[in-house]
Amino acid sequence: MTENKLVNPDLANERQNALIDVDEMKSFIGEMLYFNQENYRSAMKYRDLMVKTIKPISEENFYNLDRDEKYQMIFKKSLELWEFVNENKIENQMSIYSIGSVFGLEKILFNLHFTMFRDALNVWGNSEQSAYWQKFLSENAVFGTYVQTELGHGTYLRGLETTANYDKSSQEFVIDSPTLTSIKFWPGGAGKSCNFAIVMAKLIIDEVDHGIHAFVVQLRSLIDHKVVPGIEIGDIGRKFGFDATDNGYVKFDNLRIPRNNMLMQFAEVSSDGQFTRKGSELLMYAAMLLMRGNLPLVGAFYLSISSTISIRYSCVRRQTADSNGVEQQIINYQTQQIRLFPALASTYATLFSSLNLREILIKIQKKSDNFKNISPDELAKLHALSSGLKSLVFSDCLKFAQSNRLCCGGHGYSASSGLSQIIQEADAACTYEGDNVVLLLQTARYLLKCAQKGISPHLEFNDFNDLKKSEIYKKFAYFLEIFHKLYQELSDEVTGKLFKLVKEDGMSPLDAWNSCSFQLTDIARIYIEIFILNSNLWCVYKNRVIENQKALADLMELYILYSVTNNYCGNFLRMSILNPGEVNQMRERMLDLLPKIRQNAVAFVDSFDLLDSNLCSSLGAYDGRVYERLLDFARKSQFNQKEVHDVFHKYLKPFAQRQKLMAKL
Repeated sequence: MTENKLVNPDLANERQNALIDVDEMKSFIGEMLYFNQENYRSAMKYRDLMVKTIKPISEENFYNLDRDEKYQMIFKKSLELWEFVNENKIENQMSIYSIGSVFGLEKILFNLHFTMFRDALNVWGNSEQSAYWQKFLSENAVFGTYVQTELGHGTYLRGLETTANYDKSSQEFVIDSPTLTSIKFWPGGAGKSCNFAIVMAKLIIDEVDHGIHAFVVQLRSLIDHKVVPGIEIGDIGRKFGFDATDNGYVKFDNLRIPRNNMLMQFAEVSSDGQFTRKGSELLMYAAMLLMRGNLPLVGAFYLSISSTISIRYSCVRRQTADSNGVEQQIINYQTQQIRLFPALASTYATLFSSLNLREILIKIQKKSDNFKNISPDELAKLHALSSGLKSLVFSDCLKFAQSNRLCCGGHGYSASSGLSQIIQEADAACTYEGDNVVLLLQTARYLLKCAQKGISPHLEFNDFNDLKKSEIYKKFAYFLEIFHKLYQELSDEVTGKLFKLVKEDGMSPLDAWNSCSFQLTDIARIYIEIFILNSNLWCVYKNRVIENQKALADLMELYILYSVTNNYCGNFLRMSILNPGEVNQMRERMLDLLPKIRQNAVAFVDSFDLLDSNLCSSLGAYDGRVYERLLDFARKSQFNQKEVHDVFHKYLKPFAQRQKLMAKL
């Protein structure tokens, strides 16, 4: 860290006056992130070594570069990361993610290789295939991606149009894009970088459709990187963000691949074309669960960066003099706090609930032998939970990223603030790996089935009985009760309405569903909020450092009060669970909490243990030297490379000469 004598004095005072033990909080969060203290210390060791080994983009004037320069820089650093991971024999995915801090918010170009590509080989491939491909990957410079989304379809797997026709005579699959809308679109790294892919396609044998399956497809030569004949590949062009990522399109033209390139853990095609399903087709969704299950953690990471930048800047920035002529830190203003602190509370709520979901996924993965023996009920519950949490997390992430940007005023609009990149990332995440609204409806479908069966959809937490005896539980029992009441009231209301529309009004089930879809998203949100509250309650309870536990409890209370008064107030009042007076009391309590959280605000964000290379921000660096960094970024602008820009000689000088000539006439 930077020496104190170089730290902005306002930031130094914030750290000195905080009640939180930051080192203990870092350790608490780190142990949950990396499963134990040993893994946490190891990850931090590699992270710090990585930053010394590879120059972070925060020191490379990255946000003043054009797209091609950004792509080349990230490609080079992605390969350096790859070598670093291999040299140090790092296998833990979270460790890989943390040492990627040299990339700031930019994506490692081979991110999908480390996630969906390898997960698919392990989960969807049988033991022989998995062993073969792991050996092949270790012996060759394979960079894999995951190719699912098409021009016409995304998360609706059954609607995918790419085909894999089995040719018995050659024992090959023929991969084809038969329509315009079947062309694969958006896969990360497919445009120019990756040479292999997991391709999701419709398996057809003797004109019989056997559903969507996964195929390993080579995209480019391992020798000269040229595109394999039978494929058209390109970059999809500029996007809102992700400048350095080559999202691609892939069009197949009767490309032939060996029979064994179909991943056959859950379904098999024999040499003579006999199709055999091994278990439920739902098992194909297991690898997607792993990806979606980790996405909320990514959202928590984005939120932590956004809150760190805006809170540190708000302590450094001073505005409007008091009666003594002293300009106040803008973090002292209530209108700033009511925007900053709910975002901070949401960050911790997101982090704790995301970690809980990951723990649940890992336990079920182990218990079910890598999902091979998972029950349909468990799979449905995991799908509902991961879908709903992903939706809520990134909706909040986008909302609060924009709010935090506004809290930083005009300087927040500079690319050097690091905030515009978070907004772009969160914006994209609201639709990739499932549109947020569609995901809520998928969660709601599961909840309706539970209601029809008369079973509770809510997860039982291990050792929750011990928690119920604690003072922490007593503090929040009332809030849990009213959220459960709201869930039940909304559930009863929508199930009753659906029954009436179908049974009494004669409406089709599909039309009835559509007529109730807005209400269905409401019950999905409340279901996920209950999961978030339980997850946070458990994490607050587990923190046994008294001051830290108190501070986390205050933050959790703010999260709940903000949710009740700002997000769900209408439904609480409509269902008569709360009256206007109770809502007003909650609102006043929320405002009363702001000064308490303000004392620990910087300590809370310091506890995320983010390096300046994570933030890539002139406004949020640990030392708070905001204005020096803003000026440095401006001086490094490519526009400033020439004292006189070419437009002077091309346009302005001739214009001035014409004006002079006209004046003489």
